[in-house]
Amino acid sequence: MILESERRAIVETIVRYCTAIDTGAWELIGDVFLPNARVDYRGAGGPLLSGAETADWLREHMAEFAILQHFISNVRVTQDGDEVRSAAYVHAVHGYKGDDGSMRFFDLGGEYKDRLLETSAGWRISERVLSTKWLRGDLPGD
Repeated sequence: MILESERRAIVETIVRYCTAIDTGAWELIGDVFLPNARVDYRGAGGPLLSGAETADWLREHMAEFAILQHFISNVRVTQDGDEVRSAAYVHAVHGYKGDDGSMRFFDLGGEYKDRLLETSAGWRISERVLSTKWLRGDLPGD
């Protein structure tokens, strides 16, 4: 059974990911994923990456957005033997300048499903799968 202190530390790891993206603090990604983690963004049209590749990919692909806000909710943490998993809803807001200079937005609603390991440096994600439940607004290039 997961202790409440462990659950809080796991939620902090998930929130650290959002903070890294929303603030451009890409160095925080190393405090989220194990280097050999499997990070699967294919559910949102992205690639399958290792944890070591994730910060560079995010830095490159999030650069087109002037506004980024990731909201996490409904976090569930479970343990089965030595395996720890979490699932969390994500609502991601993306704002960018349109061809006419006006701000345009699209939102993504989905879910992160993670496997986590406790390391000497804290909890790290060993696997993340993003599934998209809905999209709303103007996608870049539309």
